[in-house]
Amino acid sequence: MDELIDIQRQRIDFLEERIRQLEEALMPSSVIVPVEYQLTVLEARVFSHLSSRELGTKQSIMMALYSDRADEPEIKIVDVFVCKMRRKLSKFGVRIETVWGQGYRLARRPSEVAA
Repeated sequence: MDELIDIQRQRIDFLEERIRQLEEALMPSSVIVPVEYQLTVLEARVFSHLSSRELGTKQSIMMALYSDRADEPEIKIVDVFVCKMRRKLSKFGVRIETVWGQGYRLARRPSEVAA
C-alpha cells in the first residue's frame, strides 16, 4: 500500500510541475505589470499573456484566464477584459490592437519597430 501511495505522490508532483510550466508559458512571471496600470489579477494575466507573444488568440487568452478552473464563462468575456484594459492602459500610451479573425496584440511602440 505504501508503494502505491508513493507512486501516486510522484505522479501528483509531476502533474503539479507540468501545470506550473504550462502556466508560466501562458503568463510568464518575467513580465512585470506596473502597479500604476491598476489592473485586476485577471487583467494582469491577460497583459502578461499578450506581452509575451506576437498575438494572443481568444482561446489562448481564455487558457491564461481560466486554466485553473473547471468551469469557464463564454469566450466573449475576453472582449470584455480587453475593453476594460484598453480604457485603463490608454492613459499610459499602451494600446491593445484587434487582429480581426485572429485575436489581440499589444501595439508596438516606435522604438520596438525594426529599422
